[in-house]
Amino acid sequence: MPKYDLEIPHALPTDEVRRRIEGMTPKIESSYGATCRWATDRQLTVTRKGFDATLTIEDKRVHVAMNLSFLLVPMAPAIRAGLGRELTSLLQADGSA
Repeated sequence: MPKYDLEIPHALPTDEVRRRIEGMTPKIESSYGATCRWATDRQLTVTRKGFDATLTIEDKRVHVAMNLSFLLVPMAPAIRAGLGRELTSLLQADGSA
């Protein structure tokens, strides 16, 4: 499976980043049929057929490591752009997502 990385900067405390990400996991699970699980207090894994990702909360950024099946590779630019927009909006310091 091809691998892709994405970096989303933030200026929030790590517990606030986790709280916001936790708030979006039900949408991910219901809208995309994915399973979300916290591996550690700073690392979320998201899996579904043909896709898996690990979101790692760091002090000044969220790092996303994605693996896409070969069938999803043509959609990689759109997936990365959409995920980047969603996370950037979610992690705005004022919370106006």
